[in-house]
Amino acid sequence: MMISFLDFIIFFNVLIIATIFASDAYIPDASLSVPKIIKRHGYPSETHIVDTEDGYLLEVHRIPHGKNTKRYRKFPVILQHGVVASSADWIINGPSKALAYQLADNGFDVWLGNSRGNTYSRSHKSLSPDSEEFWNFSFHEMGIYDLPATIDYILEHTNQSQLYYIGHSMGSCMFFVMCSMRPEYNYKIRAQISLAPVAYVHHMTSFLNTLVPYANEIQKASNWISKGAFLPQNAASKLVNKYLCGDNAINSTLCKKYIVYKMFGEDAVQFDMTLLPIILSHNPAGTSVKTLIHFAQEITTKNFQQFDFGIEKNLDVYNCSHPLKYNLSNIIVPIAFYYAKNDILADPTDVAELYSHLPNRLGLHLIKFDKFNHVDFLYSKNVTDMVYQSVMNTIFKAEFVDWIPEFDNTTAFNALSDYNQCNDDRNARTTNNGFWHKITSILKKKEVYPLTSMMMEDKEKHVRSRNTYVMAWNQTYFE
Repeated sequence: MMISFLDFIIFFNVLIIATIFASDAYIPDASLSVPKIIKRHGYPSETHIVDTEDGYLLEVHRIPHGKNTKRYRKFPVILQHGVVASSADWIINGPSKALAYQLADNGFDVWLGNSRGNTYSRSHKSLSPDSEEFWNFSFHEMGIYDLPATIDYILEHTNQSQLYYIGHSMGSCMFFVMCSMRPEYNYKIRAQISLAPVAYVHHMTSFLNTLVPYANEIQKASNWISKGAFLPQNAASKLVNKYLCGDNAINSTLCKKYIVYKMFGEDAVQFDMTLLPIILSHNPAGTSVKTLIHFAQEITTKNFQQFDFGIEKNLDVYNCSHPLKYNLSNIIVPIAFYYAKNDILADPTDVAELYSHLPNRLGLHLIKFDKFNHVDFLYSKNVTDMVYQSVMNTIFKAEFVDWIPEFDNTTAFNALSDYNQCNDDRNARTTNNGFWHKITSILKKKEVYPLTSMMMEDKEKHVRSRNTYVMAWNQTYFE
């Protein structure tokens, strides 16, 4: 599935021809914002602004109830998009297929998150998106800042204590970061659904994998050209999408071969090509280059770990020459996985590895169609029957107040034992055992990760609480 240099030559040559035949047909959902699209289809729509503890302003979209009903279920639902995407992903497939509309029509209060740096969340209290400082984040900051702020806002606004979380791709990755680094948020999640979950990515075969050896060069070039932004949606990108991926046959063939299939996996049956002009009018929605660099590091190291700044800065940030792994054992939320054989971003081997490190698993669901790919979870022609009905059945069960999760005991739980170990005597500073170094290290950690450090001050309490919670689930299930 790797894309070759010759493929690119052919691609850009045909682009000239495609431009000539580009269609000027007006497609409303390709031109409107997410709130306006929701309203266009007859659903109630709200826009909320969530501010994070580090100053980012996130735009969150809400569908409070269905088109023809105001029935309310107990717990709200948050849907979180993947990398370089936005809340639009959950509504592009239209009212009859898109998950956001289906959940709303089934009585759920639906919230659509937007991560920092995308089309709807390019604001900060004091930083300009034209500055490098604004783009100095990866999925780590999205997990420890964006999600907690959004979840707290939703729970406060709805006067509820828990919600359901559904994440696609990086949307699941952010969740794993949050619950491993800030385990107190486990108790605010009723159940979690991971669609094409991403954390371990070293078996990825998308052509994006070919960029990994050039990650540092890409970062330097991007910092010079775009201050650290990656594929932001702007007038230029919309123009390219229009003439490159219009709704005529030539353009559709180009996009299908060189964009969709090379990045996400080939599926000529389920992927709805008629949606392509709408998809590409909203995507890419932008993120930081640092986010892509972080994923590149995960491919190289074969670990799910924090950002690698290099030895010197790692010592300042982590008091260790290498970044620490995320402690997946902290994630005690009941979680269900949905994955596909033909997903060349969330490879089945990587998905299985991630699943084995989570203690409370509701099931590992393989989509029963061998060509199902990474974006079919959003845009498949039959996505309701293949995925969404099962997803909704899972959260329907969790609606009961006395719900007891039926945990998966068919696969062994493989706890990570080295997530917080730092075995680097050769690289560690000679003063790393000194009293003053320990004091300054604590202060530095508080400065960089104040929430984590505050949590660690009461570590024993969290450990006891977590163990009690896990034992309660397990004893209830096995009795």
